[in-house]
Formats: sequence, C-alpha cells, structure tokens
Amino acid sequence: MSWSVSACGPAQKIAEQLEQQFQRIQMNDKGEQETVQRVRELIAQTLETFDREKILRVNAFGSMGFRDWQHKTGAFQNVDVKIEPIHFS
Repeated sequence: MSWSVSACGPAQKIAEQLEQQFQRIQMNDKGEQETVQRVRELIAQTLETFDREKILRVNAFGSMGFRDWQHKTGAFQNVDVKIEPIHFS
C-alpha cells in the first residue's frame, strides 16, 4: 500500500502531469485516500505560488503500514513531499 508522483519542468506543466498521476492512484483505505487528497491539494496550492514558467522538481510519496501486519492493527502512514525550484547559474 504505497503511492508516488513525480515531475520536473515548468510549474504549469508539472501541475498537469501530477494531476494525471494523482488520478491513477487507487487506495483501498479511506485514511490513505484522504491523505493522498490532502497532499494533492497542498502541492497544487504550492505550485500556484510559483511563476508558471519556473522550473521545479516535485516528488511525493507515501506508504501505509501496520504495527501488527498479520492482524492489520496499529495502522500508520509515512508521507514525504518535496517541491524544489531548479536554479540555473
């Protein structure tokens, strides 16, 4: 139970690429579905703060696990989101 999205390029094109990737993510757990939706919204909101032509790299991924995998109890999630501008010298 994991997911990931990534893109590199101008902010506007990244937004479009990531949206397509987010649409393909299929999660069975409601908590994980909500997490993915919140990450999706956070990334979209953050990308809007950049100039549309600014070159960026975006990586986001997450996974769900259980303290007791056999009985599926003690659920937890790991999420990592990185949005970084690419600077040319």
